[in-house]
Amino acid sequence: MTLRTLRRIVGAAIASTVLALAFIPGIASAHAILESSSPAPSELLASSPKEIRLDFDEQVEATLGDIRIYDSEQREVSIKKTVRSSSDVSVVTAGVPTLKNGVYVVVWRVVSADGHPVTGAFPFEIGTKSTGTSAALLEEVLNRTETTSPLGNPMSTLRLLGFLGLILLIGCVSLLWRSPLLGNARVRKTLRYSSVFIAVSSLGLLLMQGPYTAGKSWGSLFDSVLIGDVLQTRLGLALFIRSICAIAGGVIALTASASVTRRWRISVIATSVVTIATYANSGHQSAGTLPGIFVPLDMIHLAAISTWVGALLVLVVVSRDSDVEIEAKRFSRMATWSMPLVVLTGVVQGLHLLGGISTITETNFGKLLLVKTVLVGGVVVFGSKARGKLQLGGFSSIAKIIRWESTLVVLVLAVTSLMVAQSPNSTTPTSVSFSVTKVQNSIVAELSVVPAVVGAAEVHVVLSPPGGSLSPAKSVTVQFDLPSRNIPPVPVTMTEIGPNHWIGIVQFPFSGAWNMKARVSPATNQTLLFSTVVTVQD
Repeated sequence: MTLRTLRRIVGAAIASTVLALAFIPGIASAHAILESSSPAPSELLASSPKEIRLDFDEQVEATLGDIRIYDSEQREVSIKKTVRSSSDVSVVTAGVPTLKNGVYVVVWRVVSADGHPVTGAFPFEIGTKSTGTSAALLEEVLNRTETTSPLGNPMSTLRLLGFLGLILLIGCVSLLWRSPLLGNARVRKTLRYSSVFIAVSSLGLLLMQGPYTAGKSWGSLFDSVLIGDVLQTRLGLALFIRSICAIAGGVIALTASASVTRRWRISVIATSVVTIATYANSGHQSAGTLPGIFVPLDMIHLAAISTWVGALLVLVVVSRDSDVEIEAKRFSRMATWSMPLVVLTGVVQGLHLLGGISTITETNFGKLLLVKTVLVGGVVVFGSKARGKLQLGGFSSIAKIIRWESTLVVLVLAVTSLMVAQSPNSTTPTSVSFSVTKVQNSIVAELSVVPAVVGAAEVHVVLSPPGGSLSPAKSVTVQFDLPSRNIPPVPVTMTEIGPNHWIGIVQFPFSGAWNMKARVSPATNQTLLFSTVVTVQD
């Protein structure tokens, strides 16, 4: 591989990443969902709790996690260290000192099994009567404490570099398995570059994961405490093993020749399988449902795309100064089975992560999946055309088509690197709260949901006439439904905490456009329906 060729590949990769980032504003959102907590959101306690307990729907890591409590003056309360339960890997706790009566806000952060930070917050009160100020305090605390690390986009670039290294490594050995070109100078350089790419990607992500999760910046890159915490997570262990595989790949590159030994081939297979496993066991599928099925499926997907795409890029590089007629025909046979395997496993995994095709346009992950599908379709079209021409002529007849095909391949890798950083259930972040005012029969209803995110949220209904007094409403009922996922109406138990101020708690299992219907009975035999759509974010 010449310096000019390397510059073209890396330049195209970086350019495509920058373009994709320009259209995808949010990088990395929550995966794990908070199922329950103690205290519960907006719960009124008679006495101080002994601990804060958070129960999620999947395994979480507490080493990089944090639970904080703020009082009504937005001052942080000193509590014990956040730890994960020894009996339930989806539960984290933090001991709490004796708290005085008043309103408090819990702000928490944990890490999903696939390495993505998950954050949230909720209020609770201690005393005999609710003050009705918990929603306002929650908003103020979140506005003051919310921080975002600038390392998200650089990490996406490093993921792209790692993917590129992986496919070049597997592409070389699969295409040139028994070819004398394995000892070609360009091929050996390509193998060395692949090892360097994997090493730089793995070590860079290992250093950035801690500051990124903690909401910190470049100054914390070499924080030994954060690095130690990352190494205790599944993702950290995977990155460490991947770094070792990169070293093994370097040895493989240095010992490659036109006639390699059986031991060399076994080493290549072992290194490739372990490297692929580090991706599959620390990605989205490892944190989703049925990991025993979808992690191996993800490994098959990565192996197939590396065989197809990697061999294509290597073919482009080697063809510049070598006769590749035999290798081109071998690539054609490899693409015949690897191409449909990539498409099939990719579609199955995408639908599994999104929960169906109906929600594909509601998330950044789904939108990127659509872009990737279009690009892969383009690669398939070019590939089919090239194979048809190859049967009629030599490699020279398809050289131009293969160059276009390899360009689309680099774009596919760039989009894939961004998909790794996205949650399948996440959407572009907006305001943490939702509020709308509706009027019927001279009655003003203010409907609020705080926070309007997946998980537990407060529902407020405040009634008043325009410029006058209103007798207490007889009853208020609220329900939510999500048409895009066919979720039927979910009732919310509402409690009156003040004159015509009703409050309840709802659990949103998914993001999306939820229909909210509030039925108010201002008098006997009279019911008013206030309807709106609440956009729930992840």
